[in-house]
Formats: sequence, structure tokens, C-alpha cells
Amino acid sequence: MVGALWLWWDVRSGLPGVLVGGLPGSLLLATGLSNLLWAGDARIFHFMSLGAVSGFALSFPALLVLGPLAAAALLVLSLVSFVAAGYLAVGQEPVPTDVPAPRMSLGMAARAAEDELSMCGIVLTTWPLTVGSGAMRIARELEEALTLFGEKGWLEEPASYHRAPLPVESMNRGDLRHREQGFEHLTFESSYEPWPEEPGRDRWMSYERNRTAHAWVLRHPGEPHPWLVCVHGIRVGTPRGNLAFFRPDYLHHELGLNLLFPVLPIHGPRRISPVSGDRILSGDIMDTLHAASQAMWDIRRLLAWLRTHESAPPVGVIGHSLGGYAAALLGCLEGGIDAVVVANPAVDPSHLFWRNALSLSTRYLKTAGVTQEKMGTLMRAISPLALHPLIPSEQRAIFAGVADRVVPAVEARTLWRHWGEPRIAWYQGSHSAFLSTREGRTFVSAALRAAGVVPAENG
Repeated sequence: MVGALWLWWDVRSGLPGVLVGGLPGSLLLATGLSNLLWAGDARIFHFMSLGAVSGFALSFPALLVLGPLAAAALLVLSLVSFVAAGYLAVGQEPVPTDVPAPRMSLGMAARAAEDELSMCGIVLTTWPLTVGSGAMRIARELEEALTLFGEKGWLEEPASYHRAPLPVESMNRGDLRHREQGFEHLTFESSYEPWPEEPGRDRWMSYERNRTAHAWVLRHPGEPHPWLVCVHGIRVGTPRGNLAFFRPDYLHHELGLNLLFPVLPIHGPRRISPVSGDRILSGDIMDTLHAASQAMWDIRRLLAWLRTHESAPPVGVIGHSLGGYAAALLGCLEGGIDAVVVANPAVDPSHLFWRNALSLSTRYLKTAGVTQEKMGTLMRAISPLALHPLIPSEQRAIFAGVADRVVPAVEARTLWRHWGEPRIAWYQGSHSAFLSTREGRTFVSAALRAAGVVPAENG
């Protein structure tokens, strides 16, 4: 209805009205009808949220074209549509066994709609990689990789795909700054290379900026403090974004932890395009696989550097979203970590891609011979669900939102089951809250205290 009203007022106002309201009107009408006719498709609400946000923004110039009454009505209705997108998205998501049902409210619906808008941004900036000749290349590399990985035994023994990393020979100071006192920017040569026979190796090695690894550090002066490695989510990778999300006021100052923030491959200063992390969840299988493999290589090198050069006492790892996936995988490859805490972990990249990708992308890929099953088989080499953790159950913890629309609750539940049902907390929220919530901070401090990373008096 809101989309139809936008288009009706647009047409009545001639070309200026169409220019102002064509986008929100078309998106809201199309997604509204799609929800009636093809309910259950997760992608509908990505674009419904985009239509609502564009309607809100364009209602201000619409004041000059459509008049104050129409503009005010469309503004209010666009806001209502935004909340409705979140409400409908959560309401149509099946609640997995062992997961509490979401308690819907206006705030919860709005936060869920924010998640939908976030996913829309990811989808719209990745689909060109998977159409036309891109789909044919991806399919060719997938078939070659499946043969190679099968011959090497990497699908049966995924841990054997990951080599023991070399020690960091030289740690350098970068030039990025942050207002947080004691902030340091570290850089070092990654030295990661895909296996010589791997498809996509030459392309990955051509990403020059990605060959330099980066990390941000917050450390306390004086005697040694425990360290917490904080692994960021998709599309982040800047000091401002990483530090703000992991709340140094809490983790660094209140809990007394030194913090290390590794920048994941092709993110932040390592990005290979204007969009940070644009090869992740893009359907470009070998780039996704190499990004995960290099993340393990780089972070394991940083852990060795902490132990060797920083005389690190207990070391924990915490990750959110894509970082939760990385932390979970790290716990399967690196022993000696004192705690692994994952929040809203995106542990099945193949499932998330096929759930969210544009139909245009999946159609091209399927025509070329790429299927979710084949992609999932190859991704075993980088899947925490195909490996077993190397740290005890009492040192693992999971925290997840029941209304998460970026990483559905089923991802955290699947990891929880695979990990033997360790400590877990479900919060009534969406994707990005985590340490901004009291329950999130309480859960994290309790998990780190139980693992001996946070001293009892600071927990």
C-alpha cells in the first residue's frame, strides 16, 4: 500500500514526482507483493528495508514536489514500513529447537530492519562478481579445487589444508591514529601464499595491499596484563569501527585487558576495492577460501608474537559475526588459547551466500554448474563445523541474538551442538548489539573469568 501511494502521488506530480519517489515506490510495492505471493524468501526484506529508508530520506525533497501533507504522510508510512520489514522478517524465520522465541517490540523490529538493510548493502555490492564470465570462472575453479582437495585429502582432513605459520620476523609501526590513549598501529608482511596448485592462487597473490597485515593494539603500561584478541566482522577493519564495536571502555579499562585487533584479509587498509571485504559472501569461492585461510595464518602468527615478544600471560580470543567464524575456526587449529568467545558466528558461509544472494547471481552460478552442495563440500577445508576444537569445552562460549537477521540463530545453534553444548547465552536482540548490552558484557566477563583470562577481582 505504501509503495502504491508513493507511485500514485509521483504520477500525479509528473516527472519531478517520479524522480523523487520512483525508487521507494517501486521497492515497497514490489516487496509488498512479493511477501504476499512468495512469503518466506529472506531477500524480500532486504529490499523492503531499503525502500523504506529511501522513502524516509526522499520524503524531504518530496515536500517541494508533492506538498507538505503528502510528504508528511509518506515519511510516516515509510517509517512504518521500515519497522514492518523487521517485524515480518523475524516473524517468518523459523525458530530452531533450543533457541528462545523472539519477544517482538517496536525496538526489536527496528533493529531487525537495520540488519536487513545491512544485508542489502552486502548483496548489492557483491552480485557483479557472480554473473556472466565471472560465474563461469567460479565454476571452473570450483571443479578444479574439488579434484585437487580430494586428491590431497584436505576434504577428509581439513586441518591438513592449513600449514603451520612462520614466525613474524619484523613488526613495524603503521601511521594510522585513534583518539584512544595508548593506541598502536602494527604492520607486518603476511607471507601467506595459497598452495602452488590451487585455482585462483595468482589472482589472490595479485592483491598487493592484502599482502601487508595490520593490527591495532591497546596495552596497559607496566607489568603484563592478559591479552584478548578481538576479531571484527564483515565490512569493518578500521581503527574507529573495530575499537568502537569492542568497547575498550569495558574490555580494556574496566576488565584490565590488553587488546589486539587483527585486520582480516581484504578488509580495511588491506581492501582490494573501495568496499572493505567485498569478496566475502560474494560467491567467489576461492577468494572466500583464501581469505579464511590467510586469516588463520595471520592471527596464528600474531598469537605466537604475543607469546614470544610480549610475554603474554593468558590469551583469549573474541569474535563477532565473520570474526566469530574466524575465532571458531582458529580454536580448531591453534592450541594453547585460554578462551574462545564467539558472538553471532557466521559459521556456514556457503549457507549464508545461498540464503541472501540475488536470484540473478544464483541463477548464473547454477547454470555454470555451481551448487550449494559443491560449495559446501569445498568449504569443509575452512569450516569450524568440519573440525574439532583444540581447547576444552569450559573455555568455549557462544553469545547470539534471537532476532539476528544477518547471521540467523541457526548458525550459533549449529556451532553450539557441534561444540558439545558449551556455555551459551541467547539475548533478545539483533546482530550488532553484543557488548552494548548489559547481558552481553556480563556473559563475556563471566566466560573470560571462568577461563582464567580475566582475574576474579576484575570480573
